[in-house]
Amino acid sequence: MPHTVSEPTANPYPAGAVSRFVAWVDGLPWHGWWVYPGIVAVLFLWGHGVLWASGVLPFGAIDPLIAVGVAYGPFTLAALAYLNGVAARAIAAFWPATGWPEAERAAWTYRFVTTPGGYGWWCLVFGVVVAIGAYVGAPPSLPEARDANRALIPIAYLPTLLMGYSMLPAALVHAWRQLRLVARIHREARAIDPFDRGPVYAFSRLTAQAGLVFLVVAYYSLTVNGSFQAGNLVSLASIGLAIVLGVACFVVPLWGIHGRLGDEKERLQREVEARISRLGAEMYARIDAGQFEATKTITDTLAGTVTLRERISRLPTWPWPPQVVSGFISALLLPVIVFLVTRVLSSQIGD
Repeated sequence: MPHTVSEPTANPYPAGAVSRFVAWVDGLPWHGWWVYPGIVAVLFLWGHGVLWASGVLPFGAIDPLIAVGVAYGPFTLAALAYLNGVAARAIAAFWPATGWPEAERAAWTYRFVTTPGGYGWWCLVFGVVVAIGAYVGAPPSLPEARDANRALIPIAYLPTLLMGYSMLPAALVHAWRQLRLVARIHREARAIDPFDRGPVYAFSRLTAQAGLVFLVVAYYSLTVNGSFQAGNLVSLASIGLAIVLGVACFVVPLWGIHGRLGDEKERLQREVEARISRLGAEMYARIDAGQFEATKTITDTLAGTVTLRERISRLPTWPWPPQVVSGFISALLLPVIVFLVTRVLSSQIGD
């Protein structure tokens, strides 16, 4: 497929607010990984500070919903920063398979790690609406305090809920753009070699770990933060969406290169079979001519070609190393198995 200068080789577009923040943090000492736990601490202290100062909670007492809820937004930000690093390394590993000039790689990398502006306000509006809905639908953990201090409770809870639910659509947009670019670079690359597994597997780690981010959030919500989900339809719908997206992130972006690898494998198989047929015809011709000593060269060549055919037949067409597939499936199923086993055991103990 001819390669033409398209969006990823154009001048970079302005970065959106989340991408600018993640890039700013990355420029801090130690890549700013200490910032994300710092945000957790700020949200934790804000929520509890309001509850303590207003007398809703005794000083030093911990509210469980705030304690587990403060992790969502900062974790999502940290996950985006981590996936950006994985994407940059994946592009570097895949680049030889593109057949494109090295000068174009920087623009492709920029696109992978940068979401353009225009999405921030929509994510914020989504976060406000869903945070309010989740708060209203949450089971009351402090019923007496809610009756006495209704105006103070949202001030404590909503910043944590707002950041968590605002980051959900921001993460969706960022991941959707990254995974679309994975499918696109696979589609447009013109030097993919099925025998060179390094570039072929380059993006499998990115897609698997992007999927795991959504699964971690979903399973964290169902286990550590399970009390908040009881009867909370808004929150449960978000969890279901996260699980579906987690699986889709792993499978969908790499489906296109699976087709390309399958077509390339079929082409290689047709070519080697044609060569074996020609070698066989040459062998018969020399035998019929009584040139028995001359058949040794053909025999050796035929043996080497048959060996090549066996190697081609073993070429995988799925762009995932086996350990990545098994790891993702384990991460997907293990929490479900543990949850079901614990439910069965608890029901038996209860009986």
